[in-house]
Order: sequence, then C-alpha cells, then structure tokens
Amino acid sequence: MKKNLNYRIPLLFVGALLVFLLVTSAHLTGSKLKVACVGDSITFGARLDNPDSDSYPAHLQKLLGEGYAVENYGVGSLTLLRKGIPSVWNELPKIMSANPNIVVISLGTNDTCGYGTCGDRKCWEYKDEFESDYRDLIDEFAKLPSDPQIFLCAPTPMVLETPGLDAERVAGLQARKPRLQELIDTIKRVAAEKNVHFIDLNEPLDHRPELFTVSDGVHPNKEGYAAVAALVAKQLTANK
Repeated sequence: MKKNLNYRIPLLFVGALLVFLLVTSAHLTGSKLKVACVGDSITFGARLDNPDSDSYPAHLQKLLGEGYAVENYGVGSLTLLRKGIPSVWNELPKIMSANPNIVVISLGTNDTCGYGTCGDRKCWEYKDEFESDYRDLIDEFAKLPSDPQIFLCAPTPMVLETPGLDAERVAGLQARKPRLQELIDTIKRVAAEKNVHFIDLNEPLDHRPELFTVSDGVHPNKEGYAAVAALVAKQLTANK
C-alpha cells in the first residue's frame, strides 16, 4: 500500500499543478483589455509589405503593452453605410462575438466614393443615411456585455501633395476630399450626441506627404501607420 501511495502522491501533485497553471493562464488572458480596431484597408494595413507587424493595430499593440489584446478587423473597401459593398454591417457578427472592451472605429473614406469616383461604386449617393447608420452601429456595440468604450475616428486625410499622383488620381481625390470633411463633421456630431470618444486622425496628418504611400495619397506608409497608432494610443490611455 505504501508503495502505491508513493506513486500516487507525485501524480496528484502534477495534476494539481497543471490545473493551477491552466487556471492562472486563463485568468491572465482574461484580464487583458480587448481592443477591436474596426475599419477599412487603412486599418488593415494596405500597401504594406507586412501588415501583421506594421499596420496601425500592430503598432498599437506594441504601444499599449501586455495589458491589452489588440485585434485588427480592417477589411479592404469597407464602408460604414449599410448600402455600401462591402459594409461593416456584414462584419458585425464576427466583431461582436469577440465582446471587446474597447472599440475603435475608423470608417468613412470609402463612403466618399460615388458619382463617378472609384469606378462604379455608389456610396455618396446615399450620404444622407451615413449619420443614422453610424448611430445604429454605436447602439449595436453598446449592447455588448462588455459595455465597451467606443472611439470614433475622423479618418486619415487624402493628401494631394503626395508624390507620384497621376492626373486621374488627383481629380478623384479633389472630388472626394471635401466629402470626407463633410463626413468628419457628421462623425464629430454623432460622437457628441452619443457621448462616445472622438479621435482626430485627419488634421494631424493632413499635408504631410512623407507619411503617405507614393502615387497613392490615401493609404499611409510604414511611418504613417505608426503615426496613426500613436494618436490612437494617446486617446486610449488618456481615457482608461
């Protein structure tokens, strides 16, 4: 009996230790604040060789540290408008299932497409629905059990001074840039009405071609994405 007991005690000890480690690991993981970065190709990290390490959410993770778990929900061409294709409303179930503690939304750039800009895309034709759709989106996130802090971003600018822009690109951006400013005014108004946070990613980066991809003028370059992350991190840490 003693011999069997001697074998049993170490096994029980090892089992208890494994349970302790699993519980501790789960606790530590659960203690992290989950950040959902919701947006279009600019959130995804378009024009980068390695979005996994150089997108703004990737930089944001480094800036915020181990107490946060940042997830990149950026999708190319994403719109806020329900009638846009593709629309954030199609992505909503996936984002909601993560039950984030913080939601950072940067949308609106693609919603400026329409009336002949961006090919045959139609968004600006429905601009009057942008404000109500944004309110509804905030209401959806507010239903989450995590009761997340919500941050609305003024999208990054369209920088006409960027080197290498051809005439067609310049004409398109000249038409869309005033539309973007109109949407930013709407975003500010919605943020105030809904009592959620606002982050300006537009004015601080405007007229700074060194932060934008050559021949593009809309998507930041590696340095630009880092600058976006710094602006977001500053607001998140100031409001924690």
